[in-house]
Formats: sequence, structure tokens, C-alpha cells
Amino acid sequence: MGERSAVVSSDAPTVDAPEKKTSSQEASSAPSADLKKQSGLPEDPASADRAARGGQERARFLVPDGDVAVLLNANAGRVRKSVVQRIRRASPEATIFWTRSLEEAQDAVEAILESGFTTVFAGGGDGTSIDLLNRLIRYEQFPRVGVLRLGTGNALATWVSAATPAEDLAAWSQGAAFREFPLRLVDAEGESTPFAGLGWDAAVLNDYRWVKQQLKGTPLETKSQHLAVYLASAFGRTVPRMAVSRKAPIVSIEVLEGEAWRVDRYGGRSGPVVGPGEVLYQGPAHMTAFGSTPYYGYAMKMLPHAGVVASHFQLRVSALSVVEAVNELPRIWTGDLEHERLFDFVSKAVRITFDEPVPYQSGGEARGLRNELVARMGPVTVPVLSFR
Repeated sequence: MGERSAVVSSDAPTVDAPEKKTSSQEASSAPSADLKKQSGLPEDPASADRAARGGQERARFLVPDGDVAVLLNANAGRVRKSVVQRIRRASPEATIFWTRSLEEAQDAVEAILESGFTTVFAGGGDGTSIDLLNRLIRYEQFPRVGVLRLGTGNALATWVSAATPAEDLAAWSQGAAFREFPLRLVDAEGESTPFAGLGWDAAVLNDYRWVKQQLKGTPLETKSQHLAVYLASAFGRTVPRMAVSRKAPIVSIEVLEGEAWRVDRYGGRSGPVVGPGEVLYQGPAHMTAFGSTPYYGYAMKMLPHAGVVASHFQLRVSALSVVEAVNELPRIWTGDLEHERLFDFVSKAVRITFDEPVPYQSGGEARGLRNELVARMGPVTVPVLSFR
């Protein structure tokens, strides 16, 4: 790539223009039909079949090689023009794609794959990273993925121990050794996600989004990304509402594929193996969470046993009351809670059925209400990097 970074956008921030590149090097927000044909990308990425690649490998140490792209979501929290300038200083050789819409993100990903970038860093919070991962899975092309600590929540950034964007990109440019993690996502409702949940966690997220919306256009808008606002949303709206409605929904969880079992606080098997067609859990559930990575946003270790069994995702069912959940919040946050009404399992595929509609969130994004959901461990492994 050239010595200076390129900013690709229909409305890019005011930074120095990139050096002019040849047609084979140019990163365009509207890739040509010829490039698509040469790269072998399907015209409609949603129609691409996913390759079945079983199993996960251990993390391995590597050194930076090849060209690097940075995909930034201009609509995410903390993604500002100053961030682009710091990234340019930290990694002058990086090509920066500045996107303002899903359409621009689609064009950027196509350009990244067609141009042969071996590594792409995503900046804009969990939503941006998960969107990129889903597009790569649909295209069946897998450059190495780095996660920048930008936006809100940053569950994946916590999982890979990301520092600041400038620090991580400077480490890349300086040739620092990194670890490559094989990441498998959980498939649910046609999308792949590292974590999702039904019940209280999704209700808190909905209330947090509502509070952020109310703060728009006020002097407090810049503070809306802070953990304090998230907690204020939970204790100011969700907890009082849940305290009034004490009855927990009833959930039935049926194993669909492979074997599933309950795990103890150390991740070891603590119950019988349950096979396809059998019920893994049936009973009250204020929250049912599942995922292949341990963290929710703000470093909450909701799924501490995710990844213990590479071929399975973790499933957590909580029947704790509001008072119990509030009292145990510090240990819930660190993933250390052991309680008689907290049930942890590992599974390959399950059907989750509630006796009433409950809120659902996927990857930190609200998805409305659900009575039933099928969650299945995805077949594809995506390489994700960490410098720590």
C-alpha cells in the first residue's frame, strides 16, 4: 500500500488526501463489476452458502504481514475525525474506510476483500464488528480481524484485551507479535453473534437505548456512552418495573443436535449428558443468555464458561429474583457467582421456548419480543487477533 492512509467515504472527515494509487490498489466505496467477477464474490452475499468448517484451533502467535484496512463506523460513539487523525499517525500504511450507512459498509467490505487485504480492524463498537463478521461469513472469505475499542459496550474488544485504537494499530505497524484466536459465532434467526439474551438483559438494553435517545441534543449527550448511564437506566427503569412483575416466565430448552450438559462454576460437567429431543431445562427464567464469548458490554462476564468446550456455546438460565440479582451484581459482573437458581450449560444447538413474549437482544442490539428461538453453534471459524 502507499505510505499514507486512504480515507474511503462519500463524506469523509477533513484529513489529508491519500496518495494516488493505481487501479489495482485503489480502495473504492463502489467496487466495479469486473473486480467482483475477478474476486469470485457472489453478486448477492446473502445467497452465499456457509462453508462447514468444524472445530476450533488453539490461539497461536504470529507477526504482522500483508496490507491492513481499518473499517470505521462514523455513526458510533467515540468515532470522530480526531480518531482518524490518530490512526493515521499510529499506522500510516493503513487504508481507512469511513462509513456512514449499511450500504457504505457493504461497499467497503467488498473493496477490502477484492483488494486482498490480509487484516482488517473494525472500529465502532460490537455492532460494527459483528456486522463485519457476518459479511465475511456470507462471502466465505476470512482476512484476520482486529477489534478496536470504539463505540459503546465493547464486549469483543474486552475479549481480545484491546487497548486504545492508536496503541493497537501502532503495535501492528511496529511489527509486534500477536495472538490469533479462532472465533466461532452462534447462529440465531439468520445472523451470527458472539452473545445474545432473552429477558432481563434485553430489557435493560432497551431502557438504556431509550435513555440515550432522551439525552440526544442535551449537554449530557456526550456522557450517554458511559457505564453510569447504563446503570442508571437499569436501576431507574428496568429494576422497578421487574420488581412489580415478580412472576418469572417459564422457559423450556430442548436439545436439537449433539450432546449438552450442565457445568459447574469451574466449567466442569456437573450433570447428565442430554441428547437430541430431550429437555435440557424447564422452569422459571428471568434471563436466558447464550454465546461463544464470555463478555457482554462494559466487561460484564455474563458467560464465563464460553469457549471451555470449543464445539459448544454456553447457555445461562437465571431464575434469581430482582433483589437477589441486585445484591449479587458485583459477582455477576465478574462471572464469579454460584447460586442455586443460576444454571449454566454447554450445547451445540437448542430450541428456547417461553410461555410469553420476552425481550430479545443479539450482540447488544435490541431485536423486539420473542416466544421461541433456535440457537446453533456456527460452522465457520474466523481468525481474530489480540496483542495481549
